[in-house]
Amino acid sequence: MRTAGFTLVELVVIIAIVAIIAVVAAPRFFEAGSFDSRGFYDKSVAVVRLAQKTAVAWRREVHVCVTATQVIAGTAAGCATPLTYPVSGGPASETAPNGVTLSPVNFTFDGLGRPSAGVTIIFSSTIAGDPARQIVVAAETGYVAAN
Repeated sequence: MRTAGFTLVELVVIIAIVAIIAVVAAPRFFEAGSFDSRGFYDKSVAVVRLAQKTAVAWRREVHVCVTATQVIAGTAAGCATPLTYPVSGGPASETAPNGVTLSPVNFTFDGLGRPSAGVTIIFSSTIAGDPARQIVVAAETGYVAAN
């Protein structure tokens, strides 16, 4: 008569599969740097798009200032007066996490949403496994592409 259960071979195979998954997946849970980097990138894209949409809505210039560690959208040159996010009411600025730097650039969107020049904002990362990213603002249309 057979009893229900697993054989020794089945148990060893399951333990081996769990060990392989743990070796591959566990470091991602303990190292959040690449997740923080991607989140910063997505929020930076949102800041640039907010600047363009605000310029169109207000029919006036809106400035975008990118330093080595921040992306800011503001109403005056130098971005001393940042825009506010519509929902949270906080300033439209994002600060890079450790290990991420940006290529500094300043530009404006006019009242029609066109940038003062075509711009590429490059995100460089020293975080292991984190790819290089960029935001491209088309010169003619102001289209903000997340690449």
